[in-house]
Amino acid sequence: MADKEVYDDAVEERVINEEYKIWKKNTPFLYDLVMTHALEWPSLTVQWLPDVNRPEGKDYAVHRLVLGTHTSDEQNHLVIASVQIPNDDAQFDASHYDSEKGAGTLVAPPRLR
Repeated sequence: MADKEVYDDAVEERVINEEYKIWKKNTPFLYDLVMTHALEWPSLTVQWLPDVNRPEGKDYAVHRLVLGTHTSDEQNHLVIASVQIPNDDAQFDASHYDSEKGAGTLVAPPRLR
């Protein structure tokens, strides 16, 4: 019975990975912007902080957020992270997009909001 469970888990993990690859490949068509970063532990708590820094002459704003860890048998902690979010008028270079990895930047036509 244990072999069947291991096999089922492996198949399920493969399906999840394949679905993730499909989603990531299609993100340029679904979203204006997607930024991903793998964490060591899952974060059940995420809070955007109200302060935003807009460096002069840059095409991005720096936002801060708090991430709460969810570990197994280790001390949980808070992480204060910063992320650079492109301004609405930022220009992206499609030549840096890697469709195999599903990573990089991609020029998307502006949308009416």
